[in-house]
Amino acid sequence: MGKTKRLLTPGPSQTGSPSRTAGPMDGYLGTPRDMRAHQAAAKMAPPSPDASSTDSPATGPVREESLTQIAADLATISANMMSRADKTELLAEIRAVIREEVMEVRRDLTALERRVEELEAERAQIIQHRQATDTATTRQGNVLLELRRNLEDLDNRGRRNNIRVRGLPESAGEALPELLLGLFTHILGDRAPADFGIERAHRALRPVTAEGPPRDVICYLLSYSLKDEIMREARSQQNLTYMDAQISLYQDLSVLTLEARRALRPLTTLLRDRRIQYKWGFPFSLQAKVNNIWHIIRWPADVPRFLRAANLPAVTVSNWVLERQPQRPNAPNTRSGTGLTGAGFRRGGPDSHEE
Repeated sequence: MGKTKRLLTPGPSQTGSPSRTAGPMDGYLGTPRDMRAHQAAAKMAPPSPDASSTDSPATGPVREESLTQIAADLATISANMMSRADKTELLAEIRAVIREEVMEVRRDLTALERRVEELEAERAQIIQHRQATDTATTRQGNVLLELRRNLEDLDNRGRRNNIRVRGLPESAGEALPELLLGLFTHILGDRAPADFGIERAHRALRPVTAEGPPRDVICYLLSYSLKDEIMREARSQQNLTYMDAQISLYQDLSVLTLEARRALRPLTTLLRDRRIQYKWGFPFSLQAKVNNIWHIIRWPADVPRFLRAANLPAVTVSNWVLERQPQRPNAPNTRSGTGLTGAGFRRGGPDSHEE
């Protein structure tokens, strides 16, 4: 009995007494806690001979140093962290800076708004001024056109007594009054007066060329009725020759009128092809008779309406008011006339100007 009681005596895990030495049966006779610890240890793999235990005395100083470093870092972070008062002060400074920036932006927007209003007011004034300028420019343009028309008419009126003779041969030391006297006498025949009243005569002011045709002769007669009679008689003669040369007589015209006639040459060519009667008017105008109705062109803007009224196809006519036609005095036009119409009569003068 005494031996049995000794085997049932509790071990160190029950009593905590260090004086007793564990026997071989303690694993079976121990407490449930000891049995669970023994089972867990049995399930775990045995430690490697090279692996060091965490509970080894050699790793103790390293772990203590790590904990010491962590504690020091935490202390440093804690020392660098701002206090509540610092945070409040910083927030106040940020708000003050933002408020100042917002006020500056508002001042800029106010100045910009004022500047935009000033620019809009200036723009309205500029628009009004431009409209007034456009109106004045248009009015002045119309006035200038009328002045141009009046100047052109005055120039043509100053040339009313002039006759332009084309084809009269040139000779050295020629006396133009005597040549013209003989030509006019040849045209009028028995009705020729004793004195034609030739005030002056000269050749066209262009360079003399040996290969080119002779220069036109412009003469001024004192009597307009005599000049008109000479022109009518010359038109009635189909082939007027003098000194073995083909002679043509034209009304002397201003440069502006000649430019306008050159610009309208495509239209007059079309009228002749369609055998539509037309004539030139003074002040400058082109008049054509279609279905017993006369249609008139005075300005370039009248051309489209004229074409529609005459039922003609579109033709290209340059703006003779704004575009100056190139003059080629060395190559004059030698056509017999520009006013030949479907009715078979002639109006106006040459298409080119030699002066």
